[in-house]
Amino acid sequence: PPVAFRPPACSWISTGEWGMNYEHCQLDELEVEHFQVKEVLRCILHSILYQRILGATPANRHLDEDSTLFELTYVRIDDEATRRAVEEKIEQFANSLDKAGQARAQVDVSFFERRTRKGLLGLHNVEERVCWERWSIPLTVHTRSQPQEEADANATQAELQTHLLDRLSAVVTMCSERKEHLPPIESLSVSTIAFEISTSNSAESWSVDLFKRMLQATPPMPAVN
Repeated sequence: PPVAFRPPACSWISTGEWGMNYEHCQLDELEVEHFQVKEVLRCILHSILYQRILGATPANRHLDEDSTLFELTYVRIDDEATRRAVEEKIEQFANSLDKAGQARAQVDVSFFERRTRKGLLGLHNVEERVCWERWSIPLTVHTRSQPQEEADANATQAELQTHLLDRLSAVVTMCSERKEHLPPIESLSVSTIAFEISTSNSAESWSVDLFKRMLQATPPMPAVN
């Protein structure tokens, strides 16, 4: 049976879904208003990407980013292509939501290792993507029919900020504690690693390989212990 344990704000399961074995972290659901969606996802997605891609990039390539909506700072990879790609997906996701009602949606981040194997009869090479980790960010999104009083709005915002900080703390904790399934760092190269961000309320999925510029000048690093 799957092995699961629960730190604050998330659950972690070793699973065999999709016909492959990978680790799956499900963050606890967040209830947000439509205008908060982009910044909530920005904080969480960049935190996950920083924690998991960091091992394949120079250790000093990161930025401390002040949230534009919450009184908190998160860390993101210092790479403009990564920032633009995440912004594109966040914008696409927010625009797909019903601005007049309530919706439950989920954003997933999956990490893959690209591998090449011999095809039938060994006549050609076949590329396969092997998923080694997946993160799920469930959201309940709504728009208020009437604006709140300032005191109530501030209290609601503060409560969401507390919950968001819990999720960010869970990301750091889980990435620090769960390393045994990671591909060896010395095997990561331009052609072997990718990640994908997808949403549950759309048939579209978005993926991007952003590692060419980041890895070309990066020497091999020791495996994670």
